[in-house]
Amino acid sequence: MEQLKISFFLTSLVVFSCLINISHSIELCNPKDKNALLQIKNQLGPNSTFFASWLPNTDCCKTWINIGCDEKTNRVKILTIGQTNELHGQIPLIVGDLTALEQLWFNDLPGLTGPIPSSLSNLVNLQELMLSRTNLTGSIPSFLGRLKNLTNLGLSENHLSGPIPPSLSLLTNLQQLMLFKNQLSGQIPASFGSFKNLILFQAYENLLTGPLPRTLSKTGLTWLDLSNNNLTGDASILFGSNQNLILLNMSKNAISFDLTKVVFPSKLQGLDLSQNMIYGSLPKQLAQLPLELFNVSYNQLCGPIPNGKWLTKFKADSFAHNKCLCGGPLPACT
Repeated sequence: MEQLKISFFLTSLVVFSCLINISHSIELCNPKDKNALLQIKNQLGPNSTFFASWLPNTDCCKTWINIGCDEKTNRVKILTIGQTNELHGQIPLIVGDLTALEQLWFNDLPGLTGPIPSSLSNLVNLQELMLSRTNLTGSIPSFLGRLKNLTNLGLSENHLSGPIPPSLSLLTNLQQLMLFKNQLSGQIPASFGSFKNLILFQAYENLLTGPLPRTLSKTGLTWLDLSNNNLTGDASILFGSNQNLILLNMSKNAISFDLTKVVFPSKLQGLDLSQNMIYGSLPKQLAQLPLELFNVSYNQLCGPIPNGKWLTKFKADSFAHNKCLCGGPLPACT
């Protein structure tokens, strides 16, 4: 009887051990996702140290770096590739097969070239698409407007050219749009006024032209930077007591309007209108705003600088080269 118990115990131990080994050998990574990832590795840098952990005989959900999988479905939902000089080529078309992706980043990749591929339109679950600080060329494709779940879209610091597609306004969940430091041209689409959740829009250092669309005042933006472009017309549409702006930078454009009667948002902390053709006088309200950044130099402003604690911390270069501004920190008014 004792030997029978021992035999049963040993058999159970072997079976239990086998079950553990089997459970450890079960691969979580979706086979289709794994195949796509291995093709991305093969196309961009099969021998690079960046992909050192991407081994065919290992589980992409367990050991591969820069990969995140959904805990329930085991589909790849996060892919971040960047901060390396080793990778070269275009964004592989096979990326479009990773249909469960929620976050896709290709950042800080000087060897990444070519256009934004149409296969990205398959990634309808994307919430973040960041393609920044690369050498991507071509236009911003209109198909990005199909990615209805996007909350953050970053295409900054590339070599993208052509107009901003109006179809981006179809991204009703978009909160941040970053297009700065490209060669984008044309006007800001009037359709951008339909954004309801957009809080940050950066398109500085481009070749944008034309007047600001009046619809832009309907967006509820808190951060707007359109500096270093060739924009014209009236930017006073961006102001008003009902606006949410915290920072506005319109410097180095060709905008022209009377600043005298403008009402600023009460939470405004940064305002740069320098190097434009703005005229009139500085409203007294400026002295009451919690400003941390302020510059109206190189315009056509006139009259006394409002006296208040928020403006006194800014030096003369924030007011210089105007038509006839006067008072501290500039020479006294006569």
